[in-house]
Amino acid sequence: GSCDRFLIYQVAKDEIRLVEVRSTAETNEAEDKNAARSALINDCQILYVQSIGGPAAAKVVRADVHPVKLPTGGPAREVLKQLQARLDSPPPWLAQIMGVPSASLARFEAAIAEEEHA
Repeated sequence: GSCDRFLIYQVAKDEIRLVEVRSTAETNEAEDKNAARSALINDCQILYVQSIGGPAAAKVVRADVHPVKLPTGGPAREVLKQLQARLDSPPPWLAQIMGVPSASLARFEAAIAEEEHA
């Protein structure tokens, strides 16, 4: 509710690029600020926040955006470098967003398949 703007980045294995800055000023007069703000980012996959309330988080998730809470915050580029480092072997939540199989879940799926065939 107190965010002035969203910084929109594209993150690839070899590049981090700021592509847009979206002001939230126009959402201040909206009847439902949370819905209006989630509509501003509904084309994104991940939202990094320092804090987010339950109703706002629910609307973000409903917009198919994955909120990631970083209570201590930090420079956007540093946070995105950490995300970038995880792209080669993403954790399950990130693999789902990327639309790729999760290597960490693959061993469990293989074990289940073996049990089913035994």
